[in-house]
Amino acid sequence: MRSLFDYKERNVIVSPEALLIPEFEEIYKRDKSKDKAKAIKELSYVYFISDYKSPYISSLSPDALKRTIGKDFMKDEDYEPDSKILAAIDKYKSLQRTPSMLLLDASLQTVHNLTDYLQNVDLQERDKNDKPIYKPSDVTNSLKSIGGIVDSLNKVRANVEKEIQEAATLRGQRKKGNREDPR
Repeated sequence: MRSLFDYKERNVIVSPEALLIPEFEEIYKRDKSKDKAKAIKELSYVYFISDYKSPYISSLSPDALKRTIGKDFMKDEDYEPDSKILAAIDKYKSLQRTPSMLLLDASLQTVHNLTDYLQNVDLQERDKNDKPIYKPSDVTNSLKSIGGIVDSLNKVRANVEKEIQEAATLRGQRKKGNREDPR
């Protein structure tokens, strides 16, 4: 997919192609101001909450993601996107979706869950029979596997990038020939 949004000098740039997509066009057209500042803010929100390359996505949990991007772009930590913004988010995510991207999304969610688990483990916590709820060996085994998890996550990201680059080179709905992807 060709980049619909780019950023330069702390501003999101909306490509002309993006405005041909109905969900993005609606957001842009409903802003009647000359500078389209509100539309740019809303499309920035869509971009940073949806794009797999967003620095927010890889570093924040899903709950923190919405609050942080709302605060940074809409100046409201409790910002609730309307139906047009939600439709644009869904469209943007669907346009960049690849098999590897699905795996990357699931992997990031698992990493966030593991992070929550490790942050909330209390080795002193006991059940009603005074037995430890968490075994130290379970925690240390989780810690030992973190390096492998990070490496795997980086490999999945690299595969996503490769898939997107390959898709960008196939123009006009052309299908790959049987010799274009030798394995």
